[in-house]
Amino acid sequence: MLDLDKNSDYTWLHNGKIDSEYYDLDASLENTEIWNKNALDQMIEMVITTEPFERLFNLSFGSPLYQVLFENFSQLDSVMSVVFDTIEYWVPVTIDRSEAQVEADPDNNTLTFRIPYVSSNGLIRGIFARRLSR
Repeated sequence: MLDLDKNSDYTWLHNGKIDSEYYDLDASLENTEIWNKNALDQMIEMVITTEPFERLFNLSFGSPLYQVLFENFSQLDSVMSVVFDTIEYWVPVTIDRSEAQVEADPDNNTLTFRIPYVSSNGLIRGIFARRLSR
């Protein structure tokens, strides 16, 4: 049996990258972990954009935001309290609700978020700023 470095099928092991014919996939073998504010922002976005019962093995994960986004913007204020509670349940942050802003654009079915938060340990402060639409 040939050593891996002499076997032409495994040359990609030495340069650390797999050539991929799919331009939208990163096939690198490098560690690309997300830390700090970026990780918290990504977790908040995941909670907001997941509908309840969408995840088969975690049915309680998610927020009722899409009901408002596609149906009735008049319920936005009452739903946002539930969304903030859901974020604080699943993500280790405390939201500054007095400074949080959510703006609705019913004509384009768009919500714009600006949600200030502090991590549970107090070391990370950030503002989740996103625009969600269909």
